[in-house]
Amino acid sequence: MTLELSSSERKDVISHDGRKIGVLVGVNIDTKTWTVHAIVVEVNKDIIEELHVKKSMLKLPRINLKTDLVGVVGDIVHLNVDLKNLKDYV
Repeated sequence: MTLELSSSERKDVISHDGRKIGVLVGVNIDTKTWTVHAIVVEVNKDIIEELHVKKSMLKLPRINLKTDLVGVVGDIVHLNVDLKNLKDYV
């Protein structure tokens, strides 16, 4: 079973080529092994079309990105994949 936890501290999520993808809003945790499988990112308006993410009328769409795509977590979340290649993982 997968559980989504909301992040209390919102962090910017940046692609390897320096583009702001959105904001970290939570994580998906496997409750059997208690490991984080994915981060939940609220996608910026200007990135929605580039990633071919389905739009929502009332709120920004959210995507799940596997943890293997995360390079560094600090004040920001820096991905180890650029925006062009991120499309393959969404």
